[in-house]
Amino acid sequence: MSLPRPRRPLRDADGVRRFRLFLAAAVLTVAVTRLYLAATGFPQLGSGDLHVAHLLWGGLGMLVAHLLPMLFLGRAVRTAAAVLAGVGFGLFIDEVGKFVTRDHDYFYEPVAALIHATLLGACLFVVLVVGRRPPTERERRANAAQALAYAVAEGDVRRPGLRWPDRLRTPVALMSGTTRTPALDRATVVAVGLLAVFSLGRPLVLLSREPGPWRGAHLAAAVTALVLTVVGLVGWAAGRRARALGALTSALVLQLVVVQFFWLLDHEFAGFALVLVTLALLGRCRGMAARQRAASGDADGRARVAA
Repeated sequence: MSLPRPRRPLRDADGVRRFRLFLAAAVLTVAVTRLYLAATGFPQLGSGDLHVAHLLWGGLGMLVAHLLPMLFLGRAVRTAAAVLAGVGFGLFIDEVGKFVTRDHDYFYEPVAALIHATLLGACLFVVLVVGRRPPTERERRANAAQALAYAVAEGDVRRPGLRWPDRLRTPVALMSGTTRTPALDRATVVAVGLLAVFSLGRPLVLLSREPGPWRGAHLAAAVTALVLTVVGLVGWAAGRRARALGALTSALVLQLVVVQFFWLLDHEFAGFALVLVTLALLGRCRGMAARQRAASGDADGRARVAA
């Protein structure tokens, strides 16, 4: 008697949207928490030997976020759970410094880099596990049935079914430009070049002051990003836009994943300004690449019709 083959978990067509909400809520929670504590002089909730850390409130938020979809039906419930989970996780991860140091140091300098790496790891999980293959027929049927269940739960059985997104994308897609603006496109390419040059300066200075393997890795990543950027700029100038944007996108991903991890180790939370700039440029480059692919597809289609 043969046992049934184990099946992969079915992906939710609405899952990436909820992940974006979770990620945005987590990032905003960390930012608001740090700003609030700095503005109020880092008050403590409790008296005497007691101190109610905001990590505990984060755990409570994540508990409620788990309970909501367990106990209630509906898209609105799952959306609220995603946001609440993001808030709870933001409160939790903000205090990671206390739990990786012997003296429970909330101000441990690498905390910003640890938070950055954790959230990037979550994004990579979504890209590699969820977004790299098209939906199966079984997933389409399951999501259609779930959309009908949502409609019944919300009292509107006439509501159309949930459409599977054309592409399962990361939160960078929120920044992807779709409007064709040649001047803005050129400005984006120039900004990527300036970012590559700027990012090279810091590791050069640090390596000259304090040689070591970590400084060398930082410099190697910055040099590689600069080389990819130069390849992209040369391709852009030569009119090979698709290849140029591919190289520029690779350079920005390397900046985001490696170079700016080291940047945050040195600059702590102030370094997130450069992370946001890199995310915006990455979104623009991806949007430009999508337009380029669409234009190439239209041109190929017209050529086939003419033939």
